[in-house]
Amino acid sequence: MESSALLEIAKEAALAAGKFLVDKKNSLKKVSSEIGRDIKLELDLETELLIKKHLEQTEINILGEETGLAALNKENLMWVIDPLDGTSNYFRGLPACCVSIALLNKDEAFIGVIYDFNEGDLYYSLKGEGAFKNGEKITVSEISSKEKASLTTGIPFSKDIEMTQEYIEFLRPWKKVRMFGSAALSCAYVASGKCDFYHEKGVYLWDFAAGISLVQEAGGKVQSKEIDDNRYEVIITNGKL
Repeated sequence: MESSALLEIAKEAALAAGKFLVDKKNSLKKVSSEIGRDIKLELDLETELLIKKHLEQTEINILGEETGLAALNKENLMWVIDPLDGTSNYFRGLPACCVSIALLNKDEAFIGVIYDFNEGDLYYSLKGEGAFKNGEKITVSEISSKEKASLTTGIPFSKDIEMTQEYIEFLRPWKKVRMFGSAALSCAYVASGKCDFYHEKGVYLWDFAAGISLVQEAGGKVQSKEIDDNRYEVIITNGKL
């Protein structure tokens, strides 16, 4: 299947999932689990299953946050999906949440789709073809100074006071610091020039997978390293900071 056709399928899946979540946002939300600071809704699983129905026609392996890996073949190509990034925000009626779908081949990103369904903004990218928002090409910002730049992050919770103080010092030089509660949206904001730098520790692959292609195709840079238990530290920037 051509890469452009795969992108269209991913976009259709994201739009369908977003519509489903919008339709359900005022209904009673049933919590399936709540451990520590994490919360999962029954809607997370329902949305993931909806997305998988769209993607299964491609016969490409699928890694989902809720259902794990569905190995449809022995190739390295794999869809990576987060059906609802920012579940806690969605649960509390906050707008910073989205649907995230990526197509990866090991460490290489081919497709990224992030649907900010509350705003009706569809971000998407295809390797070698650029990054777009609602059909319009997007690029990262030109800001090259922390004193003028906006950083988006998530505070790393730790009993290590020295690490916490070190992180506070890391935040100090930036003009603005924002915490949206959605890694995928943070990536989309860097890709579209709304923010300039995203850094976070402890995120999972599905949290930022769609942002890899999106940011790279928009002219930015992506760094990630696994730290423990399949969690990553990510640095996603406009390439100038």
